[in-house]
Amino acid sequence: MIQINTNFIPSSPKTFIVGGSVRDIIIGVPPKDCDIVTLEDPKKLAHDIASNIRGRIIELGKPGFKIFRIVTREQTYDIAPANGKSIEKDLNKRDFTINAMAISLDSRDDSKKIIDPHNGINDLNNKKIRMISSANLLTDPIRLLRAYRIGSQLNFTISDKTSQAIKSASSLIYTSAGERIKDELIKLFNTPHSHHYLLMMNDTGLLSAIFPELSPLKGCSQNAFHQYDAFEHTLKAYGFLEKLLHDPDSLTSEILNLKAFLPAPKHYAMLKYTILLHDIGKPSARTVDAKGRIHFYSHEKTSADMAAKINRRLRLSNQEQSYTDFIIRHHLRPLSLFTAFSQNRLSKKAISRFFLKCDQLTKDILIHTTADLYGKGINKNIRKNTRAFIEFLNHMIKLYSDSFLPKKSTPPLINGDDLINEFGLKPSPLFSKILQHVEEERFSDNITTRNEAFILVKNFLNLA
Repeated sequence: MIQINTNFIPSSPKTFIVGGSVRDIIIGVPPKDCDIVTLEDPKKLAHDIASNIRGRIIELGKPGFKIFRIVTREQTYDIAPANGKSIEKDLNKRDFTINAMAISLDSRDDSKKIIDPHNGINDLNNKKIRMISSANLLTDPIRLLRAYRIGSQLNFTISDKTSQAIKSASSLIYTSAGERIKDELIKLFNTPHSHHYLLMMNDTGLLSAIFPELSPLKGCSQNAFHQYDAFEHTLKAYGFLEKLLHDPDSLTSEILNLKAFLPAPKHYAMLKYTILLHDIGKPSARTVDAKGRIHFYSHEKTSADMAAKINRRLRLSNQEQSYTDFIIRHHLRPLSLFTAFSQNRLSKKAISRFFLKCDQLTKDILIHTTADLYGKGINKNIRKNTRAFIEFLNHMIKLYSDSFLPKKSTPPLINGDDLINEFGLKPSPLFSKILQHVEEERFSDNITTRNEAFILVKNFLNLA
């Protein structure tokens, strides 16, 4: 149990540190946020604390239950009124036993005894998530998802009764605000153990309740290049991606080179999100030809369009929506390049076009495709194809690092001003097409000078 400074909080037998903050203190993790409950006036307490630490106050919540947030550079403090006439009654209304503990801020109590009416300390020691009651879960259905998020963050098990209660109430998750669901999901995806908890969420029906678009993938059989149906493939790919991002040393030696090619950690959660949704368009795109072969033509576009609706439902930011759309909509492009490479017809221009298109997301999309391939299965033919792709991927990594990035760090041969001054053009959508064409030729080593770029533009305009 760690010690935290509470000298700036006015002493009172009616003021308490509560919830996850107490849980973190007990397990020795400095709490990122400090939750404080008072049986007195929370607004006055907030102003007293803010005055002591020179923090600013933000009012949150709704009429009748205001929360006063104090923000400093180091920490955030939330001061709320007790939900009941005593701290015990407040704790009785919380979600899980490990979040239903309090520490008194009465200076007369030197022991700072922990108030633990539901044996939360025992559950912490046993690494278990246990609900206070099923009624408490129904009070705020976001708690159904929070069980798995906290379990994944702490690597705790979830009690059988809690799992059964979640299963019975899973359909109610839709009543929670989209942004709250998204917040819990991102925290879940950011952990290195989320795959295990997604499997449990699937068992209780919560995963399908959050993402009903995943349900049609179950039983959606695929072609000879897949060992699993579309749903199991998705979860296998997700599991591989998680290991690749968080524990690459646990995987086969053939992909060790990828350790230095992983995307930025800030993208991990969203990359997992994209792998979860990357094939949701397959059921509607599925066709069978005259020879009985299964096809999923343009499923990547259908999946991206479906994901866009989910993104809006979960209130993703514009940046998150753009990232998701790009990865899902283009997740087959590396496979197209691989096919051309296998047939000795992959041109420099095609590679350059790919790198320019993906730019800073090159690592993300190549790692996504790698996980997609490893999620197809482990039979002999699939494994042979996957090993060949890894060889191709190493080739792409070398080109990206040794050729593309050095060129990217140098200025382009011409810019928009040149198009205006040299060719008398007016700014229009044609500008980007011309400049893109010039860049593709430069990155393909077909031109190296401004004069060659001007000749290229002249020829382009004559053909336009």
